[in-house]
Amino acid sequence: MKRLCVTVLLVLVWSVSAAEVAKNCKRPVRPAVPDGENTTEPKLIEARPIIEQYLKAGDRYLVCLREFEDTAGGNITEVDGHELLGKYRGMVEEMYLVGDEFNIALRRFKLKMGVGEEDAQ
Repeated sequence: MKRLCVTVLLVLVWSVSAAEVAKNCKRPVRPAVPDGENTTEPKLIEARPIIEQYLKAGDRYLVCLREFEDTAGGNITEVDGHELLGKYRGMVEEMYLVGDEFNIALRRFKLKMGVGEEDAQ
């Protein structure tokens, strides 16, 4: 009887929606990226570590999603699998976008200040 109760409990735990359980994985909040044409050097310098922290938090979020998927194994429904994949892809795309936006802002700031690529190095 005890074995049956444990088995039923495990089935109930695994039957919880992947989307519900994956909520334990905390998606980081996207930081604001300064506009390179209308910002100052101190603001860009201040933004860099914030963006780096965001990217590290994004990596932790992705690891959490992968670990959840690995522990759930074959018990994830097709719909939940698609939702997990969507969360994963969305985070990766957002991380690339934030990195690109910061690099563009930095280039625009350098252009505004008259610093060429060869001067910046």
